[in-house]
Amino acid sequence: MGSTTIKLSTETRDRIRALGGDTYEETIVEALDALEADRFWAQAEAAAAHRALLSSGERDALAAREADVDAAFDGLG
Repeated sequence: MGSTTIKLSTETRDRIRALGGDTYEETIVEALDALEADRFWAQAEAAAAHRALLSSGERDALAAREADVDAAFDGLG
């Protein structure tokens, strides 16, 4: 894997250092993983909230479309 140099403020560098990873890269990767997970779950919760607002007919139609997609993928195996 290649590497690069990035410019950080001394404050940002100190924040990374304070998090205590073995290397800056390890600490940054851990932080990025946490951010990605946070965004994933925020999107999942937003989708669940949206689904909860659908009428029963809309939920039934959505469930039918999802079943069609599942069936199509089941046929590929």
